[in-house]
Amino acid sequence: MATCISTGIRFSSACSTCLEYFVNIVDSSVRETMGETNTPPVSPRDQEPDSEEEIVGTQNEDEDFEVIEVYEEDIENEEGAEEEGGENEAEGEGMDETDVPDDAILTFKQHSGSVFCCSFEPKESKLVVSGGEDDKAYVWNITDGQVVFECSNHQDSVTSALFSHDGCYVATADMSGFIQVWKVATKSVVWTFETGDLNWLDWHPASHILFAGTVAGDTWMWKIPSGDCKTLPGHGERNECGKILPDGRRIAIGYVDGSVKIFDLKTLAVLQHSNGGQTHTNAVSSIDCHRDNNLIVSGSLDSTAKLYNSQTGKLLCTLSCVGVGSSEEESSVEAVSFCPETSVSLVVTGTLNGKISFWDIPTQIERQSYDQSAGVVKFVWHPKHPYLLFSAGLDGVIRLIDSRSGTLVREYTGHTANILDISISFDGYHLVTSSDDQTCRVFEVNVDH
Repeated sequence: MATCISTGIRFSSACSTCLEYFVNIVDSSVRETMGETNTPPVSPRDQEPDSEEEIVGTQNEDEDFEVIEVYEEDIENEEGAEEEGGENEAEGEGMDETDVPDDAILTFKQHSGSVFCCSFEPKESKLVVSGGEDDKAYVWNITDGQVVFECSNHQDSVTSALFSHDGCYVATADMSGFIQVWKVATKSVVWTFETGDLNWLDWHPASHILFAGTVAGDTWMWKIPSGDCKTLPGHGERNECGKILPDGRRIAIGYVDGSVKIFDLKTLAVLQHSNGGQTHTNAVSSIDCHRDNNLIVSGSLDSTAKLYNSQTGKLLCTLSCVGVGSSEEESSVEAVSFCPETSVSLVVTGTLNGKISFWDIPTQIERQSYDQSAGVVKFVWHPKHPYLLFSAGLDGVIRLIDSRSGTLVREYTGHTANILDISISFDGYHLVTSSDDQTCRVFEVNVDH
C-alpha cells in the first residue's frame, strides 16, 4: 500500500513509482530569503522567465511576500460583494466497464496511465488540468475534451497540477520534485525548479505564491514568476500535508511523526508546534482549517482526528474514527474537512474503510455517520449549497451526502477503478474526477434545493 505524495491518499499498486521514498534528514536552521546566506540552490533546469510585470508589477521581494495585506484586501472586496448580492484500496480495480452506468457527460482519455490529479480553473471553470503516471499533464476544455496544451518535459509521474487563484498560471509537479509553472495565456513555461521528492503542492489563495512540501521535511515558497524563494524549515521528519489558513497569514503543516506546525508566512517563525501527548501516534494524512481561523483539524493514520486551537496550539479534543469491527489500519483517516455552512459547527472525517462521520464541534459528539463501503479519497463541498458534501471513493463512485442528516442524495458513477482526485467548478455545476482507470470524467451536478 502506497501514499500519493501529492494528496496523501493511499492508493493502488497501479502507481508503481509511488512505492519508493528517499527520506533525507535536513538541517533545522532557518533558511533566509533569496540572495542571502543559506539560500536554496538555483534549479539546474531553471529557465529565464518572460517579462511578467503586467501580472506581478514591479514590487520588490519583501513586498511580494507580504501576502497578508494583499489577501485582506481581497477578503474585504469579496465580503462587500456578498453583502450586495470499499473495504480496501483494490475495490475499484478490475470492474467490468460494461457493468458500470456512466453518468459522465464527458470522458477525457488522453492519459495512458493512472491519472493522479485534476483541478478546475477557478474563474470560469471551462478548463481542467490533469496529471498522471504517464509523466504527462494536460490542460483541456470540459466542453469538448480538446487539449489546449500539454505540460511536457516531466520525467516522472505528475502527481500535482493546479491553477493559481486567478487562473493566470498552472503549476505541475512530478514525484522527482521537478516543478514547472506555465502561463495559461501563452501556453509557455515561465519558471521551473527542482526540489527533492515532493509530497504536496499548493497556491496561496490570493497571490502568485507557490508552496511545496518535501520528503526531506522542508516547506518551500516561491514568488512566481521571479522564483524568489523562502523556506520554512523542517525538523527531520517527512512533510506530509499542508494547508494555508483562511487569513492568508499562516500555514499549518502535518508531519510523518504525527506532529502539526503552524508557521507565520511573513516572518517564517514557528508559531505553534504540537508535541508530547498532543501529537498523533502515526503520520498526519490530511489537514484543514476552519473559516474563522481559530481551529485546525488533522487526520492521521492512527485512526484519529485532532482539533487544535490555531492561536494557542492547544489540543482541544481527539476524535476516535475506528469503525465497529475495524482495525486501526482500516480506520486510518484519509480526509478531514470543516463544513463551510455558517449556520452549523461541523467537522467531517473519512476513513480507509469508508466511514464518514459528521462531528459536532462544541460537544465533540458524532452527530451522524454514513458508511460508503469503500475507502474515502477526498471531500469537496458544494459552493452554492455548502451543507452538501461530495465524497470520492476507492470504488470509483462519487457520493453526494447531506451533512445535516447524513443521508445520501445521489451517486455519480462511470469510473471502473479507484478515484484518485476530485474538483468542483466555481459555480457548482460540474465535477471532474481522475482515476486509476486512466481517465478523467466530467459530471453535471443538478441540485434542486
